[in-house]
Amino acid sequence: MKRFALIIATTLLVAVGTPLLAPVVAAQTTPIPTLTLTIIGETNNSKQVFSKPLILLPEIPLDLVITFHNGDPTMAHSFTIADVNGTPPYPINSQILSPGAPNVTLSFTVLSLTRIAYNGTQFTPQPSPAGGILFFCIPHQAAGMVGRIDLAGLAPPTAEKGILLRAYWIGLIGIAVTLLWVVISYYIIKSSSRHFKDHADHVRRGLP
Repeated sequence: MKRFALIIATTLLVAVGTPLLAPVVAAQTTPIPTLTLTIIGETNNSKQVFSKPLILLPEIPLDLVITFHNGDPTMAHSFTIADVNGTPPYPINSQILSPGAPNVTLSFTVLSLTRIAYNGTQFTPQPSPAGGILFFCIPHQAAGMVGRIDLAGLAPPTAEKGILLRAYWIGLIGIAVTLLWVVISYYIIKSSSRHFKDHADHVRRGLP
């Protein structure tokens, strides 16, 4: 009886626990999405600017791949992100590209708006006064050639009826399994009790 009850209890726990653990395992193996952009350093109306001064991330963490191109025919530019101290050496830096220089591709992971992973290390980036992560051109930062990386505002997801029903049934199943486990535990304890065995032997002998 005791062995049979243990087999039933183990089977029930495995059957109920497996669906609950499956979504967790799937979430851990989901790859980080990638956003690829080309940013150009240029002069527009006598002002040095980035072609994309605002990079909005749809989510974080996110792998960001930026190809920097100097499209200015006369001036050198860079795409640079400093750490929180704002001083060189800069963790992410295309170096200063002269006109006509080959493009430079930088790939890094934005873990949060206060944490970046690059080349196997992590650092806290220099924040932008407007919010998010600051990037700039080394020769023209003082002239206002700056940009920022920020998180796009997303509307909160609408709760789906199917998800609510699933949670409802999982709750009921959990309660039922708990009650069944209590009953099985009672009989296991009762069957292994010395008092119960002595009484059963007493009855078998025909004694009161």
